[in-house]
Amino acid sequence: MSEKNNSNQEVAKDQSLYLLPKTVSSEVLLGRMKQIFILHDGNSYQLRITKLGKLILTK
Repeated sequence: MSEKNNSNQEVAKDQSLYLLPKTVSSEVLLGRMKQIFILHDGNSYQLRITKLGKLILTK
């Protein structure tokens, strides 16, 4: 019976991985730049790092 429970737990664990949002570091997105532009649904958005090291996304 424990083998069946372990199998069910493994399936649930595998399915939960698909529910998690993708995580990307800001370093990967921005590289050495302080800003990038992101195109979404025909609109351009600016993602930039402020002087205090915060991220701001503006249209």
